[in-house]
Amino acid sequence: MRKDQVHALLDHAEADLKKIEEQYGQALNSNSIPPSLQIDIKNYMENLRSALDYIAHDVYEHRVAPHRSASGQSEISKIYFPYGKSENDFKSAAGSSLPDLKSLAPTVYAALEAVQPYKVGDNWLYDFCSILNEKKHDTLTPQVREEKRGLEINMGGAAIKMSPGASISGSGHIRTRVGGITLQDDTISGDSPARRIQGDVKQTVVRWVSFKFADTGIEVLPLLKKALAGIESLSKDVYKEL
Repeated sequence: MRKDQVHALLDHAEADLKKIEEQYGQALNSNSIPPSLQIDIKNYMENLRSALDYIAHDVYEHRVAPHRSASGQSEISKIYFPYGKSENDFKSAAGSSLPDLKSLAPTVYAALEAVQPYKVGDNWLYDFCSILNEKKHDTLTPQVREEKRGLEINMGGAAIKMSPGASISGSGHIRTRVGGITLQDDTISGDSPARRIQGDVKQTVVRWVSFKFADTGIEVLPLLKKALAGIESLSKDVYKEL
């Protein structure tokens, strides 16, 4: 069984994620992404994908292969971890790599199904595998630097906080005892701080910076974290049943 290899890959990924987060934070302050960060992200994702496929191989060898051998059916030569954006896609993938698993080992099948997008309400597994598969496991698409800005307005204890994209507009006033803002049909946002302020009012532009996989719109770091957490949980649930 490849359980020890899976756990080793996950432990390695945990250590790699800390390194990636550190590099990621440093890269946010520059206008370019170092090749070393891209390489580390690529290796991290490939190791996690290997963990998924090792899990699929163990499921096949311990739950599917004995049945196929006993019934005179040929062995499956190519086994991949099944995933799909829809239930039908998952069933098709499971049928190719792990045929009859649902009837042979329903609890194991349920564990594999539990991480699918249509079950968990999150596309992390589909996005994770698709990014690798589209580049045939050898390269990742470049990350794109994206910046969003919010705004915080402090008025002597009172505060207004606006996330990226939020705005306040109008023709009236925002006032406290220590100052105020006159709008006069203006819009206030991270991209357009107030121009007419009085008294003890302070404006701070808050910057949100992230990297995304090019051509996907998927943010890098959240996907890496979700993938590790999801695969760790999956591993525990599957090996508990094998």
